[in-house]
Amino acid sequence: MNVLIAGKTSEICDSIAGLLIELDCDNISTFTSGAIVRGVDISRFDSVIISTPLSDEFGLDLVADIAKDAKNGVVVLAKHEIADEVQKKIRFTGAFVLPRPFNKAMLIQTIKLAEVAHIGMAKLEEENRQLSQQLSDMKIVNRAKSMLMQYLNLTEEQAHRHIQKQAMDLRKTQRTVAEDILKTYQNTKEEE
Repeated sequence: MNVLIAGKTSEICDSIAGLLIELDCDNISTFTSGAIVRGVDISRFDSVIISTPLSDEFGLDLVADIAKDAKNGVVVLAKHEIADEVQKKIRFTGAFVLPRPFNKAMLIQTIKLAEVAHIGMAKLEEENRQLSQQLSDMKIVNRAKSMLMQYLNLTEEQAHRHIQKQAMDLRKTQRTVAEDILKTYQNTKEEE
């Protein structure tokens, strides 16, 4: 497991790193500045721990920036007095807030929960991407069916079967066949 730790001082980062020994970390990288963290490839890390405040900013904007693009668990460490306020400000980022003071077991459990949550989010994002792609494919196939119905006087079932057969015969996807049909009949339409 690769972990990025950001805190106000090196001592804070080192004390947090010391608590992570039982997580079997391959690499722990520590930073004291949000500006430096923004220059790092966050995707290399499985977990990100931000102990607020940092040396150059409080850290919540950094959390939002990381959570927007990254696919890793984010844990924010905040003073007990402001932990609820911090949670409200970053609730849409998927980051977990752990109030200070905390013990080693609480930190490790929170990191594990953050990882599980982000794995679930990544699966949902992938499923969403696949569904969007299927919807896009269906729209193109339906447009191609309409062209076949208009220019070849086929029924919808015949047009659908034509696209399926072409896809099987040519070993192409139905979308690719549909795109070819659209190109063909759009060229015909332009010539008229």
